[in-house]
Formats: sequence, structure tokens, C-alpha cells
Amino acid sequence: MKFNTYKSLAVAFVSMLSVGCTNLEPNTDFQVTQEKYYAEQRKLILEDPTKLSALSLPAYSSLFQFMGERNIYALTEGSTDEMMTPTRGNDWNDNGLWLQLHKQEWGADHLIVENGWNDMSVGISRTFNTLKDIYDIGDGDEYFLEIAQPYIAEVRFLRAYYVWQVLDLFGQVPYRNEEGVNVALDRVTATNLVIQELEEITPLLFEKKDQPEYGKIVRETGHALLSKVYLNRFIYNGESSASKEDMDKAIEHADAVLTSPSYRLADDYFQLFDFNNQDSPEALLIIRNGYNVSSEFSGQTRALMTLHYSQTAGTAALQPWNGMCTTEEFFNSWDQDGISGNGVSTTDYRFQDTRYVQSTGLKLGLLEGQQYSTSGVQLKDRNGNLLAYTAEVADITNAQEFEGVRVLKWAPDQLSENFWRANNDVALLRFADVYLMKAEALWRNGDAAGALTIINDLRLRRGNTVLAAISADGQEILDERGFELYWEGYRRTDLVRFGQFTNGTWAGKEVTTEDRNVYPIPSSVLVSSDGFSQNSGY
Repeated sequence: MKFNTYKSLAVAFVSMLSVGCTNLEPNTDFQVTQEKYYAEQRKLILEDPTKLSALSLPAYSSLFQFMGERNIYALTEGSTDEMMTPTRGNDWNDNGLWLQLHKQEWGADHLIVENGWNDMSVGISRTFNTLKDIYDIGDGDEYFLEIAQPYIAEVRFLRAYYVWQVLDLFGQVPYRNEEGVNVALDRVTATNLVIQELEEITPLLFEKKDQPEYGKIVRETGHALLSKVYLNRFIYNGESSASKEDMDKAIEHADAVLTSPSYRLADDYFQLFDFNNQDSPEALLIIRNGYNVSSEFSGQTRALMTLHYSQTAGTAALQPWNGMCTTEEFFNSWDQDGISGNGVSTTDYRFQDTRYVQSTGLKLGLLEGQQYSTSGVQLKDRNGNLLAYTAEVADITNAQEFEGVRVLKWAPDQLSENFWRANNDVALLRFADVYLMKAEALWRNGDAAGALTIINDLRLRRGNTVLAAISADGQEILDERGFELYWEGYRRTDLVRFGQFTNGTWAGKEVTTEDRNVYPIPSSVLVSSDGFSQNSGY
């Protein structure tokens, strides 16, 4: 089984197949107009192949869903130790939506679970529509298809990326086979399909050095995702440990990125998340944001969702929501001196940064303690309490406005005139992740010394101290991934891989059952689509 053209495969996501039709006579005028349009487009593209780039753009649009506070991003972070959304009086109750997510008590009717499924269903549908448009314009012209290969490979990468997200989160993937029958692929089959597709299309992609257009998928992006899928394959196969063969492949594809002259570890960590980060040396797959982006989600969303209402960064455009914070356990994991009672003491640059304090009143990173206005005045919450963020949230069902350490990784864009819009691009795959994936694959292959060298190199670059060793359970690797990648959408998958997603305990969350390692198939899907059975435990 393999991905072929759009004609031999259509992914049968919920509403995508429920559109009815009536017995209308064919509109021949429309067909003629359409054929004429395709012929004109084919002529223009044959004259200038770079015009193909615009045809791939609709397939990118679903990436914006990874920035919404109640979309797929919430599934990857809000259920982990890196993020929680306490109920604060009448704020952030939403009929228990956020507490259910954090405590891993969701059901098949949970709104965010359904949103996450639909996010990816729309994404996959768009990739098929985009492929259809490209093939219809080409109309079998061999030269056209030859020059279109890199652009077709872009769209096929996005299809594989969206499908991978579904198999990772939900454990089943909707699929229409070559006989036109809707079926649900199991995790093993779907993983094999994604790997096969990525192995096939990655050599067809432009290398970064040959792709002049900023933000497009390149060959190094394909290698990065292949490394990630191979690293997680033992989880998808239901195995207790990774095979040497898969880890060798994870290392091979990681090396293809790490040896590329087009990428490197950033010298300035927080520049990676700034509102002028378009020159990032680490961004392998990005969401391109800007003031004219039509999506309601932007790089500004992640500032809005965490800051207190009074933290407007000196601009009326920023109107925060006082929602998400991190857990006490994750905050305290940064402490280097090991002395309880003296707060978190660390030399790690990634923990906090002061570059925008004078202009915004805000530090970047993890925000604890008293918060200030742009003029240095102590801020208060709406109840008159000093706005001094505390690591502890005494009761996540009835938290105070000041409780919970906030996370401000993407700097507020003061040039934005609309609080929904910002210029911060958001990376979904980046170089440091690949660096750490190689370290983990080496460790899983028994090369703890090689893994330690990589981990310590990254720690020194980020201002931290070196580790003496990596323990048998690899906790140091998981910790380092948290320090480097917090709030970027990696945490759930990482915790599952290290056996700590359901077994872990943190503020407001106890040990849950293993079935929570995948989300349920939404009830709406089971009702409207054939071929699915509910995941175990739901």
C-alpha cells in the first residue's frame, strides 16, 4: 500500500465525504472555461516554472491551526506538564474543557479533541485538492510533470505531515483505498505508509540552498520528519523498545540535516521566536506570520493566551486573556543548585531574557514573581492583589489570577496594530530538535557517551552546565528537550516515548491509564464515517 496520485487515494475524514449531490446536467460551459483556464496556466508555468510555487500555498494553510489555543496545539501541550489552564473564578471554565484536558479525563465528545481531528482532516483534504489542481493543469504533459516534481513533493510532504499527526495523536488514520472503499488504517500500516512516502519524496524536494523562497518545505525538512517518525516508530508499533534499525535510520536522517550548510544552532535563543525571526538558522518547517495573514491565529496568540489582562506591553493592540501557565514541577525542573526554598536558580539563557523589559515591561521565557508596567510600576490583578506570579497553583479548579508561572516565548510585536496579527514566525520543526533526536537515537542504540556529547554541547551553547552522565531511563534527555523546546508542541509525543505521559504526575494530574496515550476517535466521526472502531478505553 502506498500514496499514489490524488486519484488513487482520498482520505475519508468526517465531513469531507458527507457532501451530497443532486442529478444535474453537466455544465459544459463551465467545463470549457475550466479547460481553457488550465491550458492558460500550463502555458504560463511552462514559461516560468516558479509560478508553481503559488499553487502549493493552500496546502500550507492548515499549519495555522497549530497556533490556536483550543486547536491541535492544545492537544500537544495542554495535556502535559508544560502547560495547564486553571479555572480562575468565572474565567477559563468552559464547562470543564481545560481541566479535563489537563487531567487527561477527556472523552470522545471533547471539543478540543474534535477540533484537533478536524484541523488535520481539513489539512489533508487541502493537500489532495492541491495535487488535483496541479495534475489537472499539467494534463499529462511529461515536461510539465518533470518540472513540477519539487512542488508536488512539497504538497506530498504536507500530506504526510498531517497524516503523521493523526496517527500520532489518534492511532487510526482514515483512508480511501484504491477500490474506493473507506477504511481506517491502523497505526503500524499508517506509519509504514508515511515513511514510504517521505523516503520517496524527500530526494525530490529542493535543498535549502536551491530554494529561494522563504518558508517553503525543503529536502532538509523531509529528513527532519523522517528522523522523528523513525524515532517514535516503536511506540506506533506497540513495542517496548526501539529497534537498532529504526534508530540507525533516525540518525541517518538527522545527519542529513545536521551536516547541511544551510542550518545551524542559533547563537541567540530568543531571536528564534522574535517578531523579526525570518532569518532563523534553525527553522525547518514554519508557519509564516505577518500583519496581512488572513488566519485568525498568529504568533501573537501564544502571548495572548498566557499573559495577565494588565500586561499589554505598552500597546493597546495586545489584549491578553490570563489563561495558560506552566506547572510547578516543570518550573522547578530548571533549578540548578538543588536547594529548596530559594526559588529557581539557573544560568540557562532559555529560562529568561530581559531584552524587552524597558519597552514592554515584560521579560521573555518563564515569568515568576512581581510583574511591572513599562514605567516600572508594580502591576496588580483585578482584585487588587499584586500581580506576582507564583509557581504553585493551590487549586486548579479555583485559581487566583496571579497563580501560575507564565510562559512568554514569542515576543509581543509592538508594531502590530491588530492584536490577532504579529510578525513572529512559528517553527514546527527546527534544527535543535533534530540535534536532540540524534542524541536520543544514539542513547537508544546504547551509545550513551555519544548522546552525552551532543547534550552537553547544546547545554553549553545555551549557558547551562555540563552533565556527568545520562541515567538508564534517559531522564536527562527528556529534561533537555523540555528546556530547549518548551511550549513548541513537542511535549506530549516526548512524554509518551519516555513512558511518562500517563504515568507522570504533576500539578492537578494523577497517574492515568495507558489508553490515554492516544486520544479517542471523536463521536461525530464514528457516527458519520464507516471503518472506525473506538480506541480502547473510551
